[in-house]
Amino acid sequence: MKIDYIDPLNYGIVHTQLSNEHQDLCWNIVKSNSPSNAKWHGNKLLTVKTEYKQWMLYEGKELFEQQILMPLVNAYMKKYGLPGKVETTHNHMLKFSRFWCRASTRHDYHALHDHRSIMTFVLWLHNPVDSDKERIDQWGFRPEAGEVILTYNDTCGKLRKHHFPLSPEKNGTMVVFPSDINHMAQPIHSTDEYRICLAGDLSYDSYNVTGQEGLQVT
Repeated sequence: MKIDYIDPLNYGIVHTQLSNEHQDLCWNIVKSNSPSNAKWHGNKLLTVKTEYKQWMLYEGKELFEQQILMPLVNAYMKKYGLPGKVETTHNHMLKFSRFWCRASTRHDYHALHDHRSIMTFVLWLHNPVDSDKERIDQWGFRPEAGEVILTYNDTCGKLRKHHFPLSPEKNGTMVVFPSDINHMAQPIHSTDEYRICLAGDLSYDSYNVTGQEGLQVT
């Protein structure tokens, strides 16, 4: 009996760990754009006012796009194609539309959400704790402590989760995924040290359209 396997289309995640050189580039971007009230010791954020724990990144954005982001986006498109069906009269280029840094500390979290874009990326530049160890503290009460989680529906309509446990050994981890995938960041409990995360979106560029077949990515 011959058996064939048919895999229904689903969109995945592109994952990488940045080189030390690229991590240094990201640190330069984070610190050169950080709020004036932020105090640093090397690459360790000592303090920042609560209302400034998230800030936009402008200086160095082009270098990040060229050296880090677009190679991953192009790899994603080659493997999975454009997430979702095209519902426009013309083909649009993708544009690196938003770029920001988030400094999270004890008990901070980010509730389940999606982004109004096409592609989203998350880069964990500094993880102060090991989420595997955090789960052991008060066992059973913190099953996903310190993790970042993507949720999605499988082909049977069931809700699934993809977990990213974090630790200092995973500094520089970056993922790219469709913006429609809901995701969240669970709180950390064991330290007041800041977790430094970069994130951003790619959207359709309304000012750069073509009539040709297929999405163009640069």
